[in-house]
Amino acid sequence: MNAKPLRFLVVEDHPEVAQNNCDFLRKFDSSAICVIASTPQEAIQRLKIETPDLIVLDLQFALPSGSQSAKSSLELLELIFNTYSYLNILIYSSEPAWMIKLVKSINHHCGGFVVVNKMERRRYFLEGVESALNGELKLPRELRQELNLNDKELEVLRLLCHESLTDQAIAEHLYISLRAVQNHIQHLKVKLGVDEVKQKDINTRVALCMTALGQKLL
Repeated sequence: MNAKPLRFLVVEDHPEVAQNNCDFLRKFDSSAICVIASTPQEAIQRLKIETPDLIVLDLQFALPSGSQSAKSSLELLELIFNTYSYLNILIYSSEPAWMIKLVKSINHHCGGFVVVNKMERRRYFLEGVESALNGELKLPRELRQELNLNDKELEVLRLLCHESLTDQAIAEHLYISLRAVQNHIQHLKVKLGVDEVKQKDINTRVALCMTALGQKLL
């Protein structure tokens, strides 16, 4: 049980969809506090007041002309990447390809970052919430193939594979939290494709190091 209720920020310009998202978030945690921002600009003001445990963001917002645009939501994401590097993010959108230009920033984000397609069943939304809160990185294939390792991940990989350090030892060596190390390792598994390994007899960390060696990253 959480010592205090989870705080969610839903950024969505369709009131019914926003309320529906909050209802599902409360299925994840019945005591959760869910705040709705109808525009990315309003979300920026909310972030100045407090940092939520998770932000749920649609990518497309209506323009005065009646058309849809992802410009303001992508600007919000850039702000989050630059200012709230450990904020957990769930993108709930039918157009994830809009974020291809942000892959480099996603690469360096330390918090959870999960993309759930609106066309999928709602259970995937709840699974995405849990993954994002756990600091995981889960992206559709068109974004995954653009990923590469950042400097911090390469250092964690070296300490894990060359030095055989535990998560706690890596955290102490790099002066970061244990959760941050675990997030980096999970992101490494995604970026190297090790999270897709199906053989139960293969230790994922061994597979991670073997894959890194095969790709000449070590």
